[in-house]
Amino acid sequence: MRRAAVSLLAALTFAACSEEAAAPQGPLVFEKAIDYAAFQPIEGCTGERAKPTYFKCLDAQQLYDAAFSQAREDGRPLMIVWGFDECPSCMKLEKTELSGRKAWTVDRFLKDALTPAQRDAALASQEDYRILTLKIDIRRPSGEALADKIGVTRISRERGHDRVRTPFITLTNAETGVLVSQAELGEGFRPCTRSDEFVLNLVEAGFLPDDPSRDRRMC
Repeated sequence: MRRAAVSLLAALTFAACSEEAAAPQGPLVFEKAIDYAAFQPIEGCTGERAKPTYFKCLDAQQLYDAAFSQAREDGRPLMIVWGFDECPSCMKLEKTELSGRKAWTVDRFLKDALTPAQRDAALASQEDYRILTLKIDIRRPSGEALADKIGVTRISRERGHDRVRTPFITLTNAETGVLVSQAELGEGFRPCTRSDEFVLNLVEAGFLPDDPSRDRRMC
C-alpha cells in the first residue's frame, strides 16, 4: 500500500512539473487593458456566463472608452477582439495565442515574429513591449453599436461580408486614432498566421516599421 501511495505521489508531482513546464515563461504580449470587474452590468441584462471571456452584460462603449484612455496614457497599442463566448474559433484563439499555454511571450514574439530590423526598432525594454487587449461581444446591441461607431462594421462590409466575422481583430493607435485590421482582407484572404496578422497590424498602425525582407504570406 505504501509503495502504491509513493508511486501515486511521484506521478502527481511529475504531472504538476510537466504542466508548469508547459506554461509560457515570462511576460505575455497580450495584457488586459481594463479590469472588467470594475464595471457595472447593464440593468436587466441576462445570459452572462459564470466566467465569461466576452462580457454580454457590460456596456461596450464604457469598456472601449476606458481601454482607449489607458492605451493613450501608456502609449501602447490597443487590440480589440470582436467575438462572443459561443464562438468556437474565438475560444480557440483565447486558449492558444492570447492567454493559454501557447500564448505569445514578449521574448518569443520579438524573436520569432519580428525581423531583426523590427526588433531593433522595438521598445528598449522587452518588459514594456505588450499589447493592451479588449474583448467585445459583437452579438450584443452595445457591441454592434460600438462596431458601427468606430468603423469596424464598415471595414467588414468593404471586404464583402454581411456581418463582422468572428474572431475579428482590430488594432488602434490611441495617439493618432488610426484603426486597422488584417483580419479577412478579402474573402478567404488574410495573413496565414496569427503572428503575421499581429505584426502587420502593428506596422499599419505605426508602431513598427515595415520590413519586406520577410515574406508574410496571405491565405
